[in-house]
Amino acid sequence: MKRSHLWELCFGLLVVGTALPLWLTKYLPIEDLPQHLAAVRVLHSYHDPHFGFEPYFELALFHTQYLAYYLAADGLSYLMDPELANRVLMTGCVISTPYALRSLLRALGREPRYALFALPLTYNAHLILGFFNFLWAIPLAFFGLSLCVAQRRNYTQARAVGLSALALVCFYCHIVPLSLFALGALLIAWQRDLRAMLRLLWPLLPVAIAALFWALWSPAGQATVTAAHGSTHGRVPTYQPWRQSLAEIYSWLTDVLAGEDGRLALQAFALLLALALVVGPFRKRGAQAQDSADDSLSRSLTLRLCVLPLVSAFLYFVAPTGYDWIWPISPRFALLAVLFLVPVLPRPPLYAGHLLVALLALGTVLHTRSVAEAFRSFEQTEVADFDEALHAIPPKQRVAGLIFQRSSRHLRFSPFIHYVAYYQARKGGAVMFSFADFPQSPFRFREDNRPPRVPPRWEWLADQVRPRPELDWYDYVLTRGGPGIIGHPSQGFTPIYRGELWSVWKKLR
Repeated sequence: MKRSHLWELCFGLLVVGTALPLWLTKYLPIEDLPQHLAAVRVLHSYHDPHFGFEPYFELALFHTQYLAYYLAADGLSYLMDPELANRVLMTGCVISTPYALRSLLRALGREPRYALFALPLTYNAHLILGFFNFLWAIPLAFFGLSLCVAQRRNYTQARAVGLSALALVCFYCHIVPLSLFALGALLIAWQRDLRAMLRLLWPLLPVAIAALFWALWSPAGQATVTAAHGSTHGRVPTYQPWRQSLAEIYSWLTDVLAGEDGRLALQAFALLLALALVVGPFRKRGAQAQDSADDSLSRSLTLRLCVLPLVSAFLYFVAPTGYDWIWPISPRFALLAVLFLVPVLPRPPLYAGHLLVALLALGTVLHTRSVAEAFRSFEQTEVADFDEALHAIPPKQRVAGLIFQRSSRHLRFSPFIHYVAYYQARKGGAVMFSFADFPQSPFRFREDNRPPRVPPRWEWLADQVRPRPELDWYDYVLTRGGPGIIGHPSQGFTPIYRGELWSVWKKLR
């Protein structure tokens, strides 16, 4: 077997192995996952009477920027169950990110094996929180930049059309990676010949028009613009001290496990990243001269793209953490700063490169194993009798979820906070808490048949919700832990299922 073929095989096995924890359990400890599944189900089965969505919801596809992910999941749902379709898309995102990073490394003439730096960062806070739209935009941005580099070398009309389409898909995933992609495209195209520069940039015109339309007429776009440049009235963006942001870098990268494994993984990753920066200058002078003679343009473009990790790091510390319903804003830039640093790393000496790649592969395997064990333990010890609780509720009902015990002993964040949305994803009807009241949702409640509006953070304050009058609209209430709903008839609900962790309460007629 040729050495290049052996490397491709090893690279592919590492990438696929990193995605394996997503397939080991029925229930994944991903916070927003149930809400995404519910949204896909509404889009896919909106007119299906077996789910009964039409009395409660109306579609609002053009109010959200997150069309690409939801439409892709809807399309796949014609071939498979929506939950399986969503898992396929998650896996595609995990697998495509290192390949997209490698495509940019190759385009710039850098060390392609450094794409392995993406793997230890796979299980980051954004994945565990369920920010799939954001995560899908990252590989699209890398693929787009590699196309921009190829266009700078050898312009073709077909590639320009492909770049334009890719930029639009990236926009309809998430605005933040798209913004860095657009900045990188400008840096790559920049030159004295204005006509040549404009020829390289025209493929971004459609996405610029789409972004302008979204910013001016979409509620989500208007809120994003306000958050970007501050507000002097009404709601204002929230910020945090730079020292707090510095202390939370762990939390926004690999520190997703309940123990210390995540911090240790990030420390090892940071050490390898530092070594990659240090060993580059020790590359033999002859090799450096050959690199320079072969492609001076690559060096120029690489230096320009150094702006991207610097801008990302700057915004991590100075951008607002949130605005109104938009959260988080600045924390997203920690992951982006690290990933965009990889393409500008210097090429290593031969043996140092072999060692770094071997250590990266080993670290990836160990961290992935820890994540897989945490996922298994989560399902075996904490999901408990959830299926039995859902089985107790008939289809097409109005169900509220009060999650008193929302955290996990195995992973950080709150993986159970949105579990009531599994009911809507599998049995239809309407649930609360729901993202349907948020501008980024592809559907929304009908004003003539909707649950009472809830205050901010309602889903986090289950102990403050009272059966009457706050739950009068609902037919059933699903609870996890805590006191549940008092079963006295005066409260209007009676228990019909009491399990180990989950309970179901039916409204008395």
